[in-house]
Amino acid sequence: MAGNQSVEATETNASTIVPFPVVRRLHAIRSAAAELEDLHGAEALQFWRRRCRALADELFACGCSEDEVRHQVLVFQDEVQTELQHRHLSRLSAGVMSQ
Repeated sequence: MAGNQSVEATETNASTIVPFPVVRRLHAIRSAAAELEDLHGAEALQFWRRRCRALADELFACGCSEDEVRHQVLVFQDEVQTELQHRHLSRLSAGVMSQ
């Protein structure tokens, strides 16, 4: 009986879907930051809500728990903010260097 339990656990583990971590989705992070740079006010807020909702829906569809979805969306938000800061500092640096 113990042998059957370990086989079932292996089968369950093998069929578990593990989505690609959000932190590694560089294209999604960079494209969201690029979009947000060009949007302001209500338009930016609507875009941001749609993008985060789409990510959450994708993760739920993969079978992620609510806690994991929340965590991944927060990670995505942090990464996009970091990318926005990086872009801003790069522009400032380029402006200073070109003078």
